[in-house]
Amino acid sequence: MTAQDGSPEVTRLRLVILAALLAVQVSVILAAPMPAGQQTGCLAAVAALAVLQGMLFLRAARNSGLLRTGVLAVQGLATYLPLLTAGAAWPGMGGFLAASVLLVVPGPAAWALSGTVVVSLFAAALALGTGLRDANVIAVASLAIGLTMFAPCRLTDALGQAHSRHAEQAQLAVVRERLRFARDLHDLLGYSLNAITLRAELARRLMTSDPVSAGNELREVVATSREACADVRQVADGYRNISLAQEVASAAALLARADIAVSVEMNCGMLPDKVDSVLAMILRELITNVLRHSSARNCWITAEQTDEHVTLSVANDGVPRTAAVHRHGGGLENLAFRLEAVGGTLSATVRDNGRFHVLAAIASGADAPVGVR
Repeated sequence: MTAQDGSPEVTRLRLVILAALLAVQVSVILAAPMPAGQQTGCLAAVAALAVLQGMLFLRAARNSGLLRTGVLAVQGLATYLPLLTAGAAWPGMGGFLAASVLLVVPGPAAWALSGTVVVSLFAAALALGTGLRDANVIAVASLAIGLTMFAPCRLTDALGQAHSRHAEQAQLAVVRERLRFARDLHDLLGYSLNAITLRAELARRLMTSDPVSAGNELREVVATSREACADVRQVADGYRNISLAQEVASAAALLARADIAVSVEMNCGMLPDKVDSVLAMILRELITNVLRHSSARNCWITAEQTDEHVTLSVANDGVPRTAAVHRHGGGLENLAFRLEAVGGTLSATVRDNGRFHVLAAIASGADAPVGVR
C-alpha cells in the first residue's frame, strides 16, 4: 500500500462515498412496496455488501488471493439470493458486486465480468416480471454505483503509483549524481595527485644537489594542489570545462618529468566545447593509468578529426602482454561510461608489440553535457 493510498484523507473519502451510496440503497429499499420480511432480508443483504465493500475500499482484502475470492463469493450470494429466493429487487442492487469485481480481478476480464453482473441482473429482473422499465433502472443504477465506487479507488491507486515512480526517479537521480561525483573525482584528481607525487619526489631528490630546481618543483606542487582544489569545486558544480590542447601539453610535461619519451600528434583543430572537455578528461585518466600501471619508457598521443568523428589515441609500452584490459569499477570503465553519455566509444587492447593502446572515438558534433551519466 502506498502512503497516498493509505492516507487518512483518502480513507475518509472512500468511506464517505460508501456511506452515501449505502444510504441511497437503504432509502430505496425502505421506500419500495414489499413485505416487512422481504424488506428486512434486503436490508441485511445491503449491509453485508457494504461491509465487504468497505474491506475492499480499505484494501484489507486485496492483498490475499483466498480472502479476495471469499469476499467476491459472499458478495455474489448477498446480491443474487434476495432476487432468487424472495423475488426482491431494487435499483442499484448489483453496484457493490460490480465495483468489487473491477477492484480485484486483473486485466480486461474485470470489465467483462462486471458487465456480466449488470446484464445478469437485468435479465433476472425481466424473468421475475418486473417489467422492462424497472429492469433497466436496476441495471443502470447498478452500473452507476459500481463505477462511482470504483473510480476513486482506481484514481488514488494511480496517484500512489505515480508517487512511487517519482520517488524511484528521485532516488535514481541521487545515485547517478553520486556516480558522477565519484567518476569526476577519480578522473580529474587522480591526474593531479600523480603530478604532485612526481614533482614532490623530484624535489626531494634535488633538495641537496640543486636547491633552486627543488624550489621550482615545490612551487609547481603548490600550483598543482591549487588546481586540484579548483577541480573539486567544479566537480561539485557538476560541470568541468577543460581543453584537450592544454591537457596534451600538461601530459607531455608530466610524462617527461617521469622520464617517459612522448610523441604527440594533434590534427583535430578547434573542437566543440563538450567534445573538447570530454576528451581532455579522458586523456587525464589515460595518462594517470600510464604512470600508475606501467613501466613505460615511451608514450604516443594522437588526436585526429574527420568530418564525422574525433579520435583520441594513447599508447604506451612497458605493459606485459598478459595485462588485463578491463577491470570492473576501474578508470577505463569510468571512461567508457563518460563516452557513452555523449554517444562515443572506447576500446583498449594489448598489441603484439607490447604496447597498451586505448582509442576513444566521439562524433564531432556531440552536444551532450559533460556531466550527464
